[in-house]
Amino acid sequence: MIEKTIFYNPIKNCAVKGKGEDWAGLPKSKSLFFTQAGCGLPIGNLTSQLFGNIYLNEFDHYAKRKLKIKYYGRYVDDMVFVHRDKEYLKSIIPQIRNYLKKNLALSLHEKKIYLQHNSRGVDFLGTIIKPHRIYIKNRTKGNFYRLIKHWNKVLEENKNELAKNEKKQFLAGMNSYLGIMSHYDTAKLRQKMLGCLSVYFWNYFYNEKGFLKKRSRQHYDQSIDKA
Repeated sequence: MIEKTIFYNPIKNCAVKGKGEDWAGLPKSKSLFFTQAGCGLPIGNLTSQLFGNIYLNEFDHYAKRKLKIKYYGRYVDDMVFVHRDKEYLKSIIPQIRNYLKKNLALSLHEKKIYLQHNSRGVDFLGTIIKPHRIYIKNRTKGNFYRLIKHWNKVLEENKNELAKNEKKQFLAGMNSYLGIMSHYDTAKLRQKMLGCLSVYFWNYFYNEKGFLKKRSRQHYDQSIDKA
């Protein structure tokens, strides 16, 4: 099964959905249509994250044992290093780069290395981590607001009606952000953001324990009766 998953080529005989303009601005590095032969897995595959964590396990031991980084964390290819000495952190960057290239045939992204003081918190996985609280980044909130704005526009253009595939896409996108934000103290923020949705969305969906669910006909009729 693993061999079939790794060597499966998802771009063959695939069905491309959506509009051409949806691809505008997408970096080639984010598309399997431009990867080198034998490289790349669909990012939606659970195996992508799983294999990423297994593949870099060797590097985790290197960071803890060889570089002696006590406060180190990683999720797939996102890493965080916390140390009292800024110069030491700067000195290990070439060591990390050389280790990844030599042992795992990987390279560091030159534009995604950040050094900042602990008073500003640790920027990791769309959040800012501080000693007593974890904040959602403004960028994450902004992306969520843009998603809501996009779907409000889609609903308006469709005269307040959604097709079956649109309902599925809407739920996937909205619940993805709601799921991320549910791990942090964002109850009021999530309520505020959902309040920005067009009122017509509630003809199709309802909120249950912080996540959106599709209304069944029975659920919809019961809501009308209560109203």
